[in-house]
Amino acid sequence: GKQTLLELGGKDVTEDFWGLHRHEVLDKYQRLKKGRVTDAPPPRPSALEESKKFSKVPFAEPAVFQGLPLPYFNKSHYALRKAMREFMADPEIIDDAFECEETMNGPSKEVRKKMAAAGLTAMGLGPGEHLKLVPGGLLGGVVKPEEFDHFHEMIVQEERVRHFCPGWEDGLEGGNAISIPVILKYGNEWMKKEVLPPLIMGDTVSCLSITEAYAGSDVAAIRTTAKKDASGENYVVAGTKKWITAGQYSDWFVTAVRTGGKNAAGVSMILVPKSDQVICSKIKTKYSSAAGTVFIAYEDAVVPTKCLFGKEGKGFQIIMSNFNHERWMICVVNLARARKCTEETFKWAMQRKIFGTKLVEQAVIREKLAQMFSSLETVTALQYEVTYSMCQKGSQSPLLGGRIALLKYTVTRICHLIADNAVQILGGRGVTRTGMGRIVEAFHRVYKIPAVYGGSEEILADLAVRMAIKAFPAEAKL
Repeated sequence: GKQTLLELGGKDVTEDFWGLHRHEVLDKYQRLKKGRVTDAPPPRPSALEESKKFSKVPFAEPAVFQGLPLPYFNKSHYALRKAMREFMADPEIIDDAFECEETMNGPSKEVRKKMAAAGLTAMGLGPGEHLKLVPGGLLGGVVKPEEFDHFHEMIVQEERVRHFCPGWEDGLEGGNAISIPVILKYGNEWMKKEVLPPLIMGDTVSCLSITEAYAGSDVAAIRTTAKKDASGENYVVAGTKKWITAGQYSDWFVTAVRTGGKNAAGVSMILVPKSDQVICSKIKTKYSSAAGTVFIAYEDAVVPTKCLFGKEGKGFQIIMSNFNHERWMICVVNLARARKCTEETFKWAMQRKIFGTKLVEQAVIREKLAQMFSSLETVTALQYEVTYSMCQKGSQSPLLGGRIALLKYTVTRICHLIADNAVQILGGRGVTRTGMGRIVEAFHRVYKIPAVYGGSEEILADLAVRMAIKAFPAEAKL
């Protein structure tokens, strides 16, 4: 405005600029550039170009990508992260992410298909034969299906959330990533031939429909029913589901139903196609409605019996077996967000000046940063341990249930610490949706959600201890 020009016109405002604006502002207003002073340093790359590179800010990247050798990673992992970083910097993808996050509309079909064609949907499901369904290869062949492991999958999940548009991110893959694995593991041949390929290529979308207003962590208490009609060839599904991610966009609903009596033994899993009897109503949550989170009413939806997964009464086992991978994925995504939030906070502490010195010169600020750094690195080590075990024994190994539960509990707890410290360091900017604090504000707004879905942190902490008690050797004494 006028007052700013009168106050600062003709002066070096470099320090003031970096105290008020993000780097991308320079890209946005390139048309206002008039020239360069003769003794200026070399021009810095655009924000878009910088976003394609690995950050040199300490702790902004996992240590292995900042020079620390670790045995879990090989050249293909480095190549995949580099390719993912560059792919996600596509302006079409960035524009779609920010537009959807703001308007709360769903991801565009074009972007969904572009990302699926590059193999992102397939890679987000983990290792397996489904990776060969991508005609053009995984990101053009940067990694082969037969060498793809859970560390590759981890990298894909980490890189796809760097734009910090969580509603858009979950609207794209939040439903697919937790529902398609059920089709891969328990689906019959017609599902794998007819349903799976369009899902992998982004032509259709699926979601996992388990939670009800009546039953959250207590999955065995679900009330939605599936009863056979007079012909015996169809199920009639009736009931409701709540907080179903990506349900708004879904063509297929991997649904928990009650086909028998009470408790877990009466639960089955069934693949319900979208129809006029499957009614989705948008739910407004803490993050953008671009996630497509819905309340679902099954109003006597007719579903062929061939859509049953496995046998009647085996649904609870299917649900439980799917949880390990889902919870691990939740951990990966939210730890990546916490790391990005930490980088933003560190940058701000290094450039913000207060009382004549950098903010980072304050001992209390350094203590908060130390808490953030140590929490990140500690839980990352646990995540790598779990991921390596998944590569060796599979995600459903009985040895992993308790450790994945503890991983999720620990991740959601350190996310609380990091979000709180970040807002305290950024002050008012940390609670402002735009500008310097955009990423910190977004993280603080949504970090709590993963502490609830996929199993609340209290339930998972208790699960881990109960599993330890069960495995406790009877002869062990002090």
